[in-house]
Amino acid sequence: VIVNFTMEFINIVTGWPGSAHDSRMFKSSMIYGQFEEGEVSGILLGDSGYACHHFLMTPLLNPQTRADFNYNSNLKR
Repeated sequence: VIVNFTMEFINIVTGWPGSAHDSRMFKSSMIYGQFEEGEVSGILLGDSGYACHHFLMTPLLNPQTRADFNYNSNLKR
């Protein structure tokens, strides 16, 4: 599920079993391909279960600096 800043649904992927990992479903989705090809602009926010991409911001797993901690803190908001 992808929502915009006003919490409106903009993309939903269905049909996967409950055991499928979110990142696997995302990588096989149409919207992922559209972001990869530059057909869609914007930035997505994801949790640490997703790999970081130029269009997907995820938390730093091992923050070291104040800037790293600030990034993670602001990403959660």
